[in-house]
Amino acid sequence: MSEKNVIETDVLCIGAGVASLSTALVLLRRLKAKGAEKLPRVIILEKGRNIGSHILSGAVIDPSGFEGVLTPEEIEKIPIPTKVKKESFQMLTEHSSMPIPWMPRMMHTEGFPVGSLTKFVIYLANLCEQEGAEIYTGFAATELIEDENGRIIGARTGPKGLNKNREKKSNYLESETILAKTVVLGEGPAGVLTKRVLAQKNMFGMRRQSFAVGIKEVIEVAPHPDRVGEIMHTFGYPSDMHTYGGGFVYQVAPNQVMVGFVYGLDYTSATANPHKLFRKYKAHPVVEEYIKGGKAVAYGAKMIPEGGFYAVPEVYNDGLLIVGDGAGLVDSLRIKGVHIAMMSGRVAGETLAECWLKEDFSKNELKHYEERLKNTSGWQQIKRVRNVRASFSKGIMAGVMSAGFAWSTYGAFPFWQVPIKRDHEGMKTLLESSTDDWDIPISPLSMDRLTDVFLSGTKHEEDQPCHIHIIDSNRCIQECLPKYGAPCLLFCPARVYALENDNHIHVDFSNCLHCKTCQIKDPLQNIEWTLPQGGDGPRYTRM
Repeated sequence: MSEKNVIETDVLCIGAGVASLSTALVLLRRLKAKGAEKLPRVIILEKGRNIGSHILSGAVIDPSGFEGVLTPEEIEKIPIPTKVKKESFQMLTEHSSMPIPWMPRMMHTEGFPVGSLTKFVIYLANLCEQEGAEIYTGFAATELIEDENGRIIGARTGPKGLNKNREKKSNYLESETILAKTVVLGEGPAGVLTKRVLAQKNMFGMRRQSFAVGIKEVIEVAPHPDRVGEIMHTFGYPSDMHTYGGGFVYQVAPNQVMVGFVYGLDYTSATANPHKLFRKYKAHPVVEEYIKGGKAVAYGAKMIPEGGFYAVPEVYNDGLLIVGDGAGLVDSLRIKGVHIAMMSGRVAGETLAECWLKEDFSKNELKHYEERLKNTSGWQQIKRVRNVRASFSKGIMAGVMSAGFAWSTYGAFPFWQVPIKRDHEGMKTLLESSTDDWDIPISPLSMDRLTDVFLSGTKHEEDQPCHIHIIDSNRCIQECLPKYGAPCLLFCPARVYALENDNHIHVDFSNCLHCKTCQIKDPLQNIEWTLPQGGDGPRYTRM
């Protein structure tokens, strides 16, 4: 590679999410506070077109993550003015609901900020740039670089301007090689580079990660100023009694409601369709009360790592730190990870600051990141509920009992590791699955997937190599179709997959929301999700 395509930096953060941005912010501020004579060069690469383009969450943010990252003045200026003022927990049946009169204290969120995580990430990015970090959007890091000893020394971005046959177009841009003393992986859940390095270096936790798919809309409604700050969390319908699922409704402004549905990807029915379950959820009387007469203006979907404590991998290696959702740092009972992502970024920044002052970025120094992480309150939360998610795979009642034991015994019981199958395992055959077509009528608040994809702003340059690969198309025809009925047609929340007349699966990657549900849930593990050219994908602005 020519010399002009090699960039040298000190710290390279891949992904401009909460965890990476917190890392950069704390690193630079800590060194300034210590009077460092020279500051490191910090580069943050974001594959989205803009900061926040690929960020999606509920989001009710636990403010405990702000400590040590933001000043009191900065916390006051966070662009999420709405705070939770009233909350309820409901167990839904098909036609009614039952309020849960008492919930553990750790489940309550009164006073927490509730609103757009996209806006919060943009705010953090601006603070990072003020401190001297360099942020480059529209660049997808597609490969980690190692030296002859296996130490990670940087990353390479993917080229831009290739056509579908991988030939150079007139706007072709070569890859860039970025060399760094340490790479911070903050790709989010099921990141391409994170997945690859965990496998290559055998860094997996005690079990593999479990995921849920989260689907969300922002809905504009008639003004209800009296409801601002009201939130509702639900479980039960439309999930079955053996699948971990639930939903939320957040009134974040007088005329704006966020509605979401989360469905565990260890579900077993080959006919399950998470998007249609989301539509059923919105049609439930309790939910409909908040959104009737409204209009959806934004849509998105993402993966949520729910495996918890036992699924957290090794979070450091030689030349590498893994932060946030990429490390599975999510409280799987509360389904909250923003605050823990910030905590992981804080301790990663503190560790790198010490490395810089000592001029030592060895693995022996980077290990202090893990030590600091295990002393955070977020880590203790993950540890306390370490068996809750796995217990829900045994049924709703087993999960509820496990949650109660976890709360009352501070995680001491059950004291063993409750087993759980991988998400792609255990799917029933088409004959064994429900014959319910999961359908409800299309309405202004119950759009089909293609309409919702339009609301996500998703755009891909169509004349480029397809980033979703069916590894062996013959297996789709000979194994998957007769046994499972091609569940990829149903589990994708963006309608990327379609069945052609000759029974081949057509992949329309231009619809892709980058949630990676397909790669996780495919029962044959016959789908490989890679990165499209930088800048492509969702363009979230208010999620």
